[in-house]
Amino acid sequence: MLSVNILKEDPNEYKKYMEIQAEFERNGIFNTDVNENSYEGTLPVDENYEFIKKGFKNAIKRAIYSTAMRIYTNRICRLLKVEIKGKENLKGVKGAIITCNHISKFDSFAVRKAVGVNIFFVAADYNNWAGKMGETARYTGYLPLSSKFSVMKKFNQAMEYYLNKGKKILIYPEQAMWRDYEKPRPLKDGAFHYAVKHKVPILPLFITFRPSGIIEDGIERKYYTIHILKPIYTQENLTSKENVEYMRKTNYNRWKECYESFYQKELTYTTIDKSKIKI
Repeated sequence: MLSVNILKEDPNEYKKYMEIQAEFERNGIFNTDVNENSYEGTLPVDENYEFIKKGFKNAIKRAIYSTAMRIYTNRICRLLKVEIKGKENLKGVKGAIITCNHISKFDSFAVRKAVGVNIFFVAADYNNWAGKMGETARYTGYLPLSSKFSVMKKFNQAMEYYLNKGKKILIYPEQAMWRDYEKPRPLKDGAFHYAVKHKVPILPLFITFRPSGIIEDGIERKYYTIHILKPIYTQENLTSKENVEYMRKTNYNRWKECYESFYQKELTYTTIDKSKIKI
């Protein structure tokens, strides 16, 4: 059984993380991870990685791991007191690219709780962990990126395969994780490129924080509200390049509206050089 201990942060590490994050915002560095990422304890993502798992044995394994993921998701979301808003916006949406602000190593569980456990998700290759957690991820939708052209070819084939089957794929368009960061950050094109290429909508989600009143080691635990916003569709009168820009800007503006409505304040950044805020 999971306990609240899984949510605990080392206070010194957390303080240092927040200081670096604040410095990044001041300098307009929005799409870079604060922590250095490590390949220690991971498996290689190479030409042998099985992006599309077919066959009876894989189907059985996927069913078993999906059940485990559903249990784990429910437990994590109970600890985070996850509330879901806007479920009506899921109506009629099948194959889609899901976007969400990346604010925690637990936020994908909130996404699964909101739209369904059996989604796929794009993440860096250094998330291909060895052991049971990695195996669970690989059988419950992990689609790793790679710097190798041959591997990315298989990745792109998998994206097309799953979207054509009406599956939802989560891509974090801010690219990097910033812990407990309330604001939407400028977005990269990748998620919107795939939506345009495969003619599927963007389903934007945005996570906001509610105070818990529980303070441990000077850190207040935060509860999540995940907002399912209206889907964004391509426009027939625009070129592919224009549609990527249209979807990206519309996504950002939907997040901005959600942020300002929930927190009842205008979105501003501490960035000194405002030209670095590229929306």
